[in-house]
Amino acid sequence: MKRKLTGIVVVLAGLLVVCLFLFQDRQEVGNSPGMVAENFQLPMYEQPVGELHDYFGNVIVLNTWASWCEPCREEMPALMQLQDDYHAQGLSVLTVNMQKTERTLQDAAEFIEEMNITLPVFFDEDGYVYDQYQLPGLPVTYIINRDGVIEERIAGEVTYEGLEELILPLLDQ
Repeated sequence: MKRKLTGIVVVLAGLLVVCLFLFQDRQEVGNSPGMVAENFQLPMYEQPVGELHDYFGNVIVLNTWASWCEPCREEMPALMQLQDDYHAQGLSVLTVNMQKTERTLQDAAEFIEEMNITLPVFFDEDGYVYDQYQLPGLPVTYIINRDGVIEERIAGEVTYEGLEELILPLLDQ
């Protein structure tokens, strides 16, 4: 009887260790630092539908914008320059146009052409990203590491230097 009880305790302890091992690296999916970035699949400007997970493995700067947003307009050249400077080291700068907030459906395309945007642009037509990421306004920028975990969430306009400071340690990993 004592051996049987010992055997059961050993089996239960083993199961506990296996469960802890299997679930220790799983992180919550969401929109805050420390969480795995919520995936989305959206139409893109002059490209087929894409999804955020397509870029996991790279360090991601994910920027949300609208054409009427003055800070969005101001930061766009810095985002494009950052992509040009660090793409070879594994950086992907992605943008999401909050199509649902645009005055007309043509506004985003006109903005892209006017600003000569060279970055991938997702169109959040139905407000999925806006809702899932609980955006407080625009712009909002996320820094996501190679494993898809959100490192930083920045509300408001970003600068080249500020983003560079955040991405360099991640690119070296």
